[in-house]
Amino acid sequence: MRKRLNGQPLSAGQRNGRSGAAKPAKSVTAVASGALVCGLATSLFAVPSVSASPSTQTLQSDSYANSYDSFYRSPFGAVPTGQPVLLRLVTAASVTSADIELSNINGGAGTATVMMHRLAANEIKLAKGVGTTAGKSVWEGTIPAKYVAKPGVLNYDFQVQDRSAHSIFYYGNNDGGYGGVGTVYPNAYSVTDYTITVYQAGFTTPSWIRHGVIYEIFPDRFYNGNKANDENPKTQLAIGNGGLVPIQFHKNWNSTPFDPNINPNPASPNYKQELALRGNGNWNTDFFGGDLQGIIDKLGYLKSLGVNTLYLTPIFQSESNHKYDTGNYMQIDPGFGTLSTYVNLVKAAKAKGMHIVLDGVFEDTGSDSLYFNMYGNYKSVGAWQQYTGGKKSPYYSWYEWSPGSNPPYVDWGGVSTLPQTNTKSKGWQNFVYGLWDPKDPTNPTKNSVARYWLSMGASGWRLDSANNSNYSIAWWTAFRKAVKQVDPNAIIIGEDWNNPTNDNGVDWLTGTTWDSTMNYPFRNAVISFFEGTYNDGNVQNYAMNAQQFGDTLMQMIESLPKPTLYDNMNLLGSQDTERILTILEGAPQPAGMTAFQEATWKPTAKEQATGIAKLEEVAAFQYGFVGVPDIYYGDEAGMIGYTDPLNRGTYPWGHANQALIRYFQEIGKIRTGHPVLQSGGYTQLLASGNDFAYARTIRGGKDVFGKPAKDATAIVAVNNGQKRTLSIPVSSVLSNGTVVYDALHGDKAYTVHNGTLEVPLATYGAVMLFTKSN
Repeated sequence: MRKRLNGQPLSAGQRNGRSGAAKPAKSVTAVASGALVCGLATSLFAVPSVSASPSTQTLQSDSYANSYDSFYRSPFGAVPTGQPVLLRLVTAASVTSADIELSNINGGAGTATVMMHRLAANEIKLAKGVGTTAGKSVWEGTIPAKYVAKPGVLNYDFQVQDRSAHSIFYYGNNDGGYGGVGTVYPNAYSVTDYTITVYQAGFTTPSWIRHGVIYEIFPDRFYNGNKANDENPKTQLAIGNGGLVPIQFHKNWNSTPFDPNINPNPASPNYKQELALRGNGNWNTDFFGGDLQGIIDKLGYLKSLGVNTLYLTPIFQSESNHKYDTGNYMQIDPGFGTLSTYVNLVKAAKAKGMHIVLDGVFEDTGSDSLYFNMYGNYKSVGAWQQYTGGKKSPYYSWYEWSPGSNPPYVDWGGVSTLPQTNTKSKGWQNFVYGLWDPKDPTNPTKNSVARYWLSMGASGWRLDSANNSNYSIAWWTAFRKAVKQVDPNAIIIGEDWNNPTNDNGVDWLTGTTWDSTMNYPFRNAVISFFEGTYNDGNVQNYAMNAQQFGDTLMQMIESLPKPTLYDNMNLLGSQDTERILTILEGAPQPAGMTAFQEATWKPTAKEQATGIAKLEEVAAFQYGFVGVPDIYYGDEAGMIGYTDPLNRGTYPWGHANQALIRYFQEIGKIRTGHPVLQSGGYTQLLASGNDFAYARTIRGGKDVFGKPAKDATAIVAVNNGQKRTLSIPVSSVLSNGTVVYDALHGDKAYTVHNGTLEVPLATYGAVMLFTKSN
């Protein structure tokens, strides 16, 4: 994804084709008191301030439901179509009736009421969080399969009538809209609904991706394996200010990427340095020479990190260094190599058990492209030639035109060099995913982009701006069918910075579209808990304590379809974000920095040591959590940098933090060597202050997908504060006398006593504990 528009960062709304966080459909009164973090509130589950009679206040303390607890909602989390859902609600004994109020049924505007019945005394089980139910009523109702027949986000709350109060009240989601423990509302108009993600029955995702680690590579900046194909400033042009300009090439691999946002001041003592760091003032025209051969050369290193999936930002021919302004989808960029180089990369990666995931940029093309051809650099009759009065172009319908505007076409995010594609065009659809010749699948003239590159050895697609305004569920459903027809095990990863199951009311994860997402909400939660309040120029994150952090993670786990959850790309950074170590080292927020200050900022020795300790703690948490850990190239080597272009520096070969690399190699082995971390269940154990712990479990000889697996337990605990001993309650997952071993610290043993593990942790420390069966 591109980040700059005339030197300015794009907002999250521009980047995603929409802005803001989705509100539950039934909410008409704002009740959330906490700040929003990528659509997730950071407030605790406090009951909203409402005008209430004493009887209603009593009902607030007597009413209880918890969507995270299987007693109150079964099955937990997202459900496949056709799956009835049992709901329970505890109320005061005086309540005379309770109903489930449904809305947004089957992905539409329908509503319905499901009557609940009071359980008899011999039917009542002990309810977690309530203690004994003596003197209370337990109500039960089941949402029938007919209301869960189509993919979408189903909303529900409870309508409760109490004869002693002579009134009706409502029980719904907490004021933050997380899920979990709810709250009482006085009327239907103020309720925040609970939600249930409904996905297509039979939805499965490739299992291979969850068995390792994803590594994202920005090819120009990773490693130069073939200097013969380096970009040439004497012969190559790129789009600059006012037209085409010569590209820039860095002779020093370790130099800083040029930042045109720097404004050199002749009166400044740093004037010469400012001039050097600015370059010629054009965006995305400077190159370092990294290529596909460079990736081949470093596959052994990547394997040592536990990597099994390489996500490459665009590698197709383009005039820019980032390649998101595609010039020719069917050609490898000459600066990266040839088709033969690509084939060699695929073969070499496969030999090491690795998969290649390509970046698909289909919401726009470059204005300097075979298809648009604004500058006449291609022999084709481009769409621009037809618009300006030339011959008829086969590509004209591929774009969205707006005559009379400037420019006279719709552009992506206000970037004129990125004409937006018309995804309703049959020609564009055929080109991207429709054309298919199974008898000649490697012929680029007979096959669509998506199918051709899969036939050439790619294992899947990462979809740029996948929730862009010109896309639809139908588009990605058709794309998915095409991809899976070629390779049922190909992965499809959608880029969506919001909650993909409820992104401004759109559920992009229906089970018919993407397999998983780039999990930016995960990154935001990590920053909020492990660092605190911070605005990285993309998202304003607010400090969370451990309880809020846990609630945010549970909301994620509850809303995502299980196949997506376990294949989700849990990232700490990407080509579009500030480097995670920069944040953890306590770098000043970008809003208070000049571009020159950003380009030259360095941490003190103490800040660096703290940042490294935090990164190791965060990585241990990430590698144990549900989903697939992702490394943005060089994070494991200690790279820092503010946002684009500084986050796209060159990998520091010969200058990397070797101790940090060894740590990532160690946790990579832990991740790949313990199946429980790949497909085990998740249980939160501790969330208090700065301390957090969770368990991953396999029970009954089967993992969460019902596949044969050895019973196992793993416990990951982090101390995001000063040195201390954590008392971790583990009775729900381990029996007294059980011994667990810390894989991060020489298999040091700990024994469960009285349902608790006493684990000393260093400042910003972490442990990864496993039962012996692991």
